[in-house]
Amino acid sequence: MSTEQVSSTARGSVVLRIWLGTWLGLLLLLGTQLLDAWQRSVPAVLLFFWFTPLLILIPGMLRDHLRSYTWLAFVSLLYFVFATLRLFAEPGSLRAQAELGAVILLFLCSMFYVRQRSRELQALSDAGAISEV
Repeated sequence: MSTEQVSSTARGSVVLRIWLGTWLGLLLLLGTQLLDAWQRSVPAVLLFFWFTPLLILIPGMLRDHLRSYTWLAFVSLLYFVFATLRLFAEPGSLRAQAELGAVILLFLCSMFYVRQRSRELQALSDAGAISEV
């Protein structure tokens, strides 16, 4: 289903905004993590292992698999723990606050996206079944 078909209904525009929020949260999280790694001179091998849980889900997200978004929400909880620890270790750090905000945005948007998108797909499925009868 294309974005134009989804945004043609009121619920479709909400789903589109939530979808964009998910990608924004993911990009913000990756950006804050890269900035932190660059400032602390973290080796590339550690970065690979740190980003793999997020990056492995991107192909499924691009194909709009709701299971990938569900797993993204679960994986973001791991990053939430580390962001909370960093915020308590560095209370005045704007980077730590931005990281926590990005994780919260990512978690909420991914969960709301799964909920709204599944309702939208169910409604489309029901409408298709009714029109076939």
